[in-house]
Amino acid sequence: MQKNKHRLNRKTALTAAVITGLLMSLGGCVATGEQTTKADQAVTIQQQTMTANVFYLQRIALPPGAQVSVILEDVSKMDVAAEVVARQTITAEGGPPYQLNLSYNAADIKPQHRYALRAQITLDGQLLFTNAEQVDAFVNQGLNPTEILVSQVSSAIKDDGLASLVDTQWQLSMLGTQAITADVTQQQPYLTFTQDDNKVIGFAGCNRFNGRYDVFASNVNLTQLLTTKKMCFQQMNLETQFLTALSEADNYKVIDKTLTLYSNVGIALGQFTAQEK
Repeated sequence: MQKNKHRLNRKTALTAAVITGLLMSLGGCVATGEQTTKADQAVTIQQQTMTANVFYLQRIALPPGAQVSVILEDVSKMDVAAEVVARQTITAEGGPPYQLNLSYNAADIKPQHRYALRAQITLDGQLLFTNAEQVDAFVNQGLNPTEILVSQVSSAIKDDGLASLVDTQWQLSMLGTQAITADVTQQQPYLTFTQDDNKVIGFAGCNRFNGRYDVFASNVNLTQLLTTKKMCFQQMNLETQFLTALSEADNYKVIDKTLTLYSNVGIALGQFTAQEK
């Protein structure tokens, strides 16, 4: 009986030892599997960051809530939409340049592929600015911020009525609080915003003028106004007031066939009527 008991105890101990060994072996496999998974993750997630400065040349401020984005894209394939690798978006504060730090996974960057940066400025989903030229994403290899110049898109030029702000001849009908009629001037001043080259041209009452304009949303800015040198003693006062009003314009509104230019504090500087082509 004692001999049988001794054999039973020995068998139980042996079984326990085998089970313990199996458990330890399984535990080692689990640990090894976890380590392998973590190692694989370390290989596939290689976080890198590049810095981009987004800027435009127009001397205008972005409206509140405007969003600035930088997008890293794979542009290797022709006639196919670029594949987005990473994107970073911020809310614009102050004036340009706007600095963005774009994070991406280096493991997603494939040798022999071409990558570009696209920048855009939007407001409520409407595209205001984007870069016209392709920007090599890795031209600086992360040593310096990549400078991205964005240009205004034509869709940012809009009006609220039937007449279009651009490519319309706007005849001056009110300057400040003064109505401009045939009794005031022999030939009424007018201006036209050309869409293709962002030029403003017109007649100021005595001399013709031209310059540049920048516009998006409801903001407008006229700069580099130059006139011919003709002298008209009876019209010079009107001309000076008209050109001053144009240089102070900050906002505009088009309703039906009437254009109104406003100062930056909301004072109506001039009112114009669209002329039939």
